[in-house]
Amino acid sequence: MSIESAVIIETKEHLEQLMAEEKQVILYFSSLDCNVCQAVFPKLMSLAEGYPIKVIKISVVEQTEIAGQSSVFTVPTILIFYEGREILRESRFIDFLKVERTLDFIKSVQTGQSEE
Repeated sequence: MSIESAVIIETKEHLEQLMAEEKQVILYFSSLDCNVCQAVFPKLMSLAEGYPIKVIKISVVEQTEIAGQSSVFTVPTILIFYEGREILRESRFIDFLKVERTLDFIKSVQTGQSEE
């Protein structure tokens, strides 16, 4: 999954539409002046490449209402949602092993459901 394949959120309505359409998503909150954010994002995109999940990038500077409603007060923050529920939250020091385990869990649940 290339960095360009991430969806950039422009409005609250756009995010709500994507959340309603997608079964699983990763919300990535960042800001342009955050050097850690710039380093973490390519790692996240590389990790997400092997999974059927949409990565949604949200600027906390441009989308303060979304950040506030999501209780995001530091960047970078990663929220993983499955079926509309938050199942993982990682902020500042991102544990990529935890992110990968969560994505593996989602994948295994989907695989198990498709076998029924």
